This record gives sequence, structure tokens and C-alpha cells, in this order.
Amino acid sequence: MFPTIQMADLQQLVRTDQIRWFDCRYDLQQPEYGRNAFLEQHVEGAQHLDLTTDLSGPIDEVGGRHPLPSKEAWQHTLEQHGVTPEDFVVLYDDGFPYAARAWWLFKWIGHERVVVLEGGFSSYLAFDHPVTDDVPTYEPSQYTPRFQDEMLVSFEELKDQLTETMVIDSRAPDRYRGEIEPLDHVAGHIPGAVNCFFEQALSPDGRLRDAEDLKELYADILPVKAPILYCGSGVTACVNVIALHSLGKTDVRLYAGSYSDWVSRGEDVSRS
Repeated sequence: MFPTIQMADLQQLVRTDQIRWFDCRYDLQQPEYGRNAFLEQHVEGAQHLDLTTDLSGPIDEVGGRHPLPSKEAWQHTLEQHGVTPEDFVVLYDDGFPYAARAWWLFKWIGHERVVVLEGGFSSYLAFDHPVTDDVPTYEPSQYTPRFQDEMLVSFEELKDQLTETMVIDSRAPDRYRGEIEPLDHVAGHIPGAVNCFFEQALSPDGRLRDAEDLKELYADILPVKAPILYCGSGVTACVNVIALHSLGKTDVRLYAGSYSDWVSRGEDVSRS
């Protein structure tokens, strides 16, 4: 299934019960923003997935700033929201990255019918479809997981493969080069990594760029077998993962702990 959808293609289904909507809005600088925005106004029938409480696990000494939830916790989240493996899930945020993280988690558990709404909530609003402040409830479900662990690379696996495969840093170029580092205690990047800023895959209105532009952006990555992607904490790298999936490049792997996990382990990093 193609990983994203345009509102123009989705609108025929909006008024039916065939869609399970999830609002993934979030702001790293204002952690309460997403939940508050959801409570104020959201797609009719949508439930909320919070980056910190739903799409991440507890922070520890290692694992990064947004470690993955455990398999059990993520399965429990879906069951508490009444999701079944047959549901057609549509994810949205204000742009793309947080919905992309949710998409990755759905794919990880083996959910086939899941897409990110291109253009986010604003693209939904542009079609004048219903919004509400009512919070829906669904009967809990029993979700049978089929975890796709080949999508994931651990810290130990990454260390062993640094010289054997391509590693892609999805952060902004100045962070990659170590010129600034607003979040982690060491500036730089994982040794040998190349830079491919995730925002290059998106248009200003939060949509994937067209296929030809993406093929040009990823020209050096597409021929590589099972490349590894990371960012600061395993969130924005998921934009590059989705964009590559849109081109049929589905063997990409995520280092979920990303740079914040790498430096927490005392590893040497490049400052070049």
C-alpha cells in the first residue's frame, strides 16, 4: 500500500466508518500543544496519539530522547483504541513528521492498511469536512501483532555495520556538520554517515515531493541494499523512510535511538 494519501483521493471515504483517524499533532517546544489542539478541534471520529506517551517509551540512560515503546506497550495502545488489523488507518499532524513516526510504528507491528495524510490537518480543513471537539470512544480490541523487526537496527547492529552499509543522517545540515546542537550534549554525527535532510523530501505545505524529485534526492541511496536511517531521536528520519517507501525502496532500516542514543553511550562522533 502506498504510504501516503491526498485528501482529494480520500474525501469519498470521509463520511463513512471505513476510516480510523488518528491525530498525531505535537510540538517539541510545547509538549502539551498536540493534546490541547486535539481537544479543541479534530477530525470527526479521530483519536489522539501523543509522541511522548503513545509513540515513545520511557526515557532511560540510553535509548535516546524518544525511544520506541515496547512491543507490549504499542500493542496495548492499539487495543485500547480499538484498532484491528483490518482497519484502514489515516494519520495526520500539522505537517508530516509525527504522523510519519506513527506510520512507522503501525508498519512495525504489521499493520498493512495505514497511510499519512499529505498536507496534514490543514488539508482536511480545506475540504470543509466535519470537525469536532467530541472525543470518541471505541470498544477495546484484541490485536494480533506481526512485528517486522527487519525494519529496525539496534545500537549494537549499527556499530557492527558502520563500514558495511550506508548510514543516513536525516537532520539539518548544520547539525550534521556539528556547527550547532540544540538538543544533545555532543555535536556532530555518527562516523561515516551521509546527510539527507528530511525536509528536502517535503513541499512547503507538508506533502511529499513528486516522484521525480524524490528519485533525484535519493539517487545515491536507492541502489544501496538495506541502508540505515537515523535523526536526532528516531522521529524525523521516518519522513525519509516513508519517502523511500513511496519509491518502492522498502528495505530501509531505522536506528530508532538515533543520534541521541549514540552519544548517550559515549561513542566517538565526527565533528567534520
